[in-house]
Amino acid sequence: MQTATQPSRSLLRRPAYWLRTRPKWQARGLAFGLGVLLVGAHAPFHLWPLAVIALTGLVWLFDGAAKTHAPVRNGAWVAWAFGLGQFLAGLYWIGFTFVERGPSYVPLIPFAVFFLAAGLALFWLLAGAVAMRFWSRQPSRVYIFATCFYAAEWLRGHLFTGLPWNIPGLIWPAGGAISQSAAWAGIWGLSLFTLIAFCAPAALTWSRGNDVARALPAMAGFLVFSILFGSGLARLSTAENQLVTGVQLRVIQAQVDQSEKWNPGNLDKVVNQYLDLSTAPGLSKITHLVWPEGALPVLLLERPDILDEMASRFADGPILLTGVTRREVTEIGEQLFRNSLVALSFRRGNPALEMVYDKHHLTPFGEYLPFGRQLAASGITALTPLGDGFTPGPEPVTTQIPGAPLVSPQICYESIFSGFTPKGADRPAWIVNVTNDSWFGPTTGPYQHMQQARYRAIEEGIPVVRSASSGISGVIDPYGRITADAPRHENTPIDGGLPQALPPTFFSWFSAVGSVLWGLLVFANTIIYRLNRGNRVIHKL
Repeated sequence: MQTATQPSRSLLRRPAYWLRTRPKWQARGLAFGLGVLLVGAHAPFHLWPLAVIALTGLVWLFDGAAKTHAPVRNGAWVAWAFGLGQFLAGLYWIGFTFVERGPSYVPLIPFAVFFLAAGLALFWLLAGAVAMRFWSRQPSRVYIFATCFYAAEWLRGHLFTGLPWNIPGLIWPAGGAISQSAAWAGIWGLSLFTLIAFCAPAALTWSRGNDVARALPAMAGFLVFSILFGSGLARLSTAENQLVTGVQLRVIQAQVDQSEKWNPGNLDKVVNQYLDLSTAPGLSKITHLVWPEGALPVLLLERPDILDEMASRFADGPILLTGVTRREVTEIGEQLFRNSLVALSFRRGNPALEMVYDKHHLTPFGEYLPFGRQLAASGITALTPLGDGFTPGPEPVTTQIPGAPLVSPQICYESIFSGFTPKGADRPAWIVNVTNDSWFGPTTGPYQHMQQARYRAIEEGIPVVRSASSGISGVIDPYGRITADAPRHENTPIDGGLPQALPPTFFSWFSAVGSVLWGLLVFANTIIYRLNRGNRVIHKL
């Protein structure tokens, strides 16, 4: 009699056997290809079955490494090759930052992109080595895999300032049913569920035990995501967007190339572009304007001529939120530059500074140079036009601007960090995210960046208002859905109301939920490992 799991086992047996029996270098090459394939599951494609193929295939390559004379070493290099493929394909857009910086930087592209990807892949190498140390033919090896690689991704997202870009949970389109689980599990909890479920089919082959034991990981993964999908649908079915009374937004999406913006001869053109977009018909109804990060290529707060021109256009009109480069002079005469978000009012035609937020989490190499003195001595400089780079501001804040509820300012990639938004008594009613995505060029980078900003809305239950230069701008509701936007490549104002925030989510109260779930998985793995080890000893006796 044929059991329910036998057809799927028969279907998977041939590719599983083929991957397990590849020679060392073929296995590493295939791992690299599977890593590239995984990126197709992320924005803007969201072809999540590719992630199932990639992660299941990687487990089978691990099965092959386990049969070699040096399993830990071979497994580690297989994992590194997979990570290299994933990070090259997922972060290739970083090369365009060098293009935008100028011709002299172009020769650095292959080295910068490769060494970044190779360095990030070291987290996967470590995970692969640890996983192989505890590898077995038990179906539970998929949980060992998920435990180790979740830890690698968490470390990648937190160590050395962190780069949690394209982590597993971001496979799911923000605003969809499954993404709603981030409101209680956060993106890290969803990443753990995704890793477990997507590598589970590998347990159907080459595993000891009966059919039920082999099928249990896949059935558990299917059950978990069925629950997440159903609960997400239920959450969205009752979702209603109430708007904040008295707030009407205009978000400016401007297409300005970096090379064009920083050409001194184009200053008037850039200023007029922003002013013309901002004063499009309907301005009299707008209470708050939002411009992107570093909108104007000048020290705006030191240019009274431009401020006066803005005041003449916005007199007694909206509050302007805009990214600026700001200069400070210390008591000893040292100049410090800040990447800031400011709020400007123009009552009776007089510009006034209402709020200043200085970016706290600066971008390595883009805004400052790690190990600056040592690298500068070898001729390596930061990509910012300001030679020595920016100085970071204090901790993230919640602040008040006229005519609007409490807001959390977040500049550029500060929005990719889960838990960055203040909590408790400092919880804001909305997040304003300004960014300059023109660095990314015509790549997938801006789509991936927007995807992460939408997850911050779901996690916190707070709307996000986003203005991106040469990127994707709009208004995002607390469920991660875009309520007002425009096509990416359009120069346009985007008008919309400000959605009300939801009550605090479980994640907003307890943002360590992903770590707790991982800890429980480690504990379960420890118990299973000891039971399996005890059974082997009894069998030998």
